Amino acid sequence: MRRISFLSLLALSAALAGCGSSPPVRFYTLQPAPQAAPANVPRVDYQIELAPVTVPQQADQPQIMLREGQNNGALTPLYSDRWSASLGNEIGSALTDTLTRTLGALNVQTLSPAKDIPVWRIQVDVQRFDMVEGGPARLDATWRVRPINVKNGRALICGSVVQVPADQINVVGSLVHAQQQAVVLLADTIASAIQSGGARATPASGQVQLLGCAQ
Repeated sequence: MRRISFLSLLALSAALAGCGSSPPVRFYTLQPAPQAAPANVPRVDYQIELAPVTVPQQADQPQIMLREGQNNGALTPLYSDRWSASLGNEIGSALTDTLTRTLGALNVQTLSPAKDIPVWRIQVDVQRFDMVEGGPARLDATWRVRPINVKNGRALICGSVVQVPADQINVVGSLVHAQQQAVVLLADTIASAIQSGGARATPASGQVQLLGCAQ
């Protein structure tokens, strides 16, 4: 009995020591650092409503999922590197941040807009959210803008692929920053569709590829 108790104590001590040596968990967000509002963006007479963003289940995990290579299907969960919220909420918050600043419009996602107030409803369906070991970060999405009570506004649905290189190899923070940039570029491309009244979308940069749009 003494031997069993002694071995049990050793096992417990080893387990506690292992827990004590576990690396700390780091939390990341896709929301960019706070920025001052652009000086020359006038307030508009419409509001925006961003629906909850849908993301692929394999990417929608608390831990960051690292793809081992561009042509490799293997995903590695980084248990010490996690998102501060669900991935859909992270992307939605980052999109809202850029859209409201770029357009000068209020987001009424959780509020009921006043009757007859013009609203652009935005839906984003993410098909691919890749953080590739060594870069790049890739964001594929189908998105739609739809006018409600907007005079001469037209609905538009588009597919986009955004790829942003990572600055450093095998550094999670660099990949997160690249995805932050990818979300900003996607938001600016969506904003261009709203600014055109749904007539067309303009890629925000050469890192954005439009796969086609339809009314």
